[in-house]
Amino acid sequence: MTIYWVDVTGDDLPSALAAVADALARGDTGTPPAAVPQPGDAPPPDGYREANLAVARATWSVDQQRIVVSSRPALGAAINAFQRLARRTTWWTTLPQWLQVSAWQGAATRVLDSLANGHEQSAQRLAALERELVRVHALDRQLYVLRLEQQELRRRISELEQQQRG
Repeated sequence: MTIYWVDVTGDDLPSALAAVADALARGDTGTPPAAVPQPGDAPPPDGYREANLAVARATWSVDQQRIVVSSRPALGAAINAFQRLARRTTWWTTLPQWLQVSAWQGAATRVLDSLANGHEQSAQRLAALERELVRVHALDRQLYVLRLEQQELRRRISELEQQQRG
């Protein structure tokens, strides 16, 4: 089976049919447009997923000393100092929760990385299988043509044998 890629300038059917007839007469199969995905092509990278995985990798660990920095002109420094003091005096009450949250977020980030890697491997396997499928279809078509030729040869041999007898 051969696929013909034909460039048609107009939107009407007669010009499209004329272009197809011309391509068939010349035996010019043309080239597919760049936007058409070919069987076995890997899917394009997912920028959204990669960006969010990068954020998850960078921020999974909880910093128990972090404060919300105030930028108020008059009271900002006093608010920041009070927050730091409150964090230092209450760290022992919140440390178990911070550690639990950090451990869970770290595990979730590693699972997301694992799933993303598995997805990439599956996409590569699928692309390889699609390439193989194209090859198998081509072989199947060749086998079909050879079977037809074999049937024709057997028919012709039987005709010749009958002519020789009769």
